[in-house]
Amino acid sequence: MTTPATRWAILDGQRVPHEGATVHVSDLGLRRAFAVFEIFRVEQGVPLFLETHLARLAHSAGAVGLPLPRDVDALAGDVHALLEANAPGVTAVHVLLSGGPSDDGVTLEQPTCVITTLDLPPRATTVTGATLITHRHTRELPEAKSTNYLSAMHLATTMRAAGAIDVLYHDGVDVTECARSALAVVLDDTLVTRRKGVLESVSMTNLLGLARERMAVEERAITLGELRAADEVLTTGSVRGVVPITAIDGRPIGAGTVGPHAHALSTAFAEHVARYVAARRGGLAAETR
Repeated sequence: MTTPATRWAILDGQRVPHEGATVHVSDLGLRRAFAVFEIFRVEQGVPLFLETHLARLAHSAGAVGLPLPRDVDALAGDVHALLEANAPGVTAVHVLLSGGPSDDGVTLEQPTCVITTLDLPPRATTVTGATLITHRHTRELPEAKSTNYLSAMHLATTMRAAGAIDVLYHDGVDVTECARSALAVVLDDTLVTRRKGVLESVSMTNLLGLARERMAVEERAITLGELRAADEVLTTGSVRGVVPITAIDGRPIGAGTVGPHAHALSTAFAEHVARYVAARRGGLAAETR
């Protein structure tokens, strides 16, 4: 009988079996949601936009007041060590920085960093539309990618019943961002997305560089009225990539089909990822964009 290969994780810089990658019951991430994280895909052994994701992790940690126990270069080394230990077949990596054990359940003592692999289905190879639901909600410390997803988890059943892939937050006047992705709309051949007061989206940053080669781009707030009147809507995220949105709250966007800009940008993003992977598999170290 063949013994299954061990699945590894990295706990505070040390390789451990995946089952041993645990946090203590007194951990501040568990007790107080005092934790930040990153998820990014791995394609052909290449962690997508690793440097940018780890930079955002450091920014999130600083925003909530959580010190990094290991610097970004060390964390990058941990990610590559984890991929090597678990290769081949890793599709995604999850980096969790938590407040760590606390004797009184309040005071920060020593943060914990756990890096694990995730099993995700591959990104779609065809461009298809999806739907969203909306909800009035303002994220606490939106510039930090924290583990506080209480509203999204509370709405999960509603979202599934509506056949939606995500929930889009708004404040009654302007839309902000989705629970798990960034939002952009097309108004009169101009791509509009909000960049202030929301999480800095790694995928959106890459997409905007591609979009500026094709169309006008505006970075500003988007009203609920503009959302409803938009010609096209799309979301970006590290798990799904670029997704055209064809309906929101059961109401069609435009003609209710994937629009030309969303289709072209989704295709361009997939090609950009392919170039990124090819460059790193060829040994190049710098970000392509």
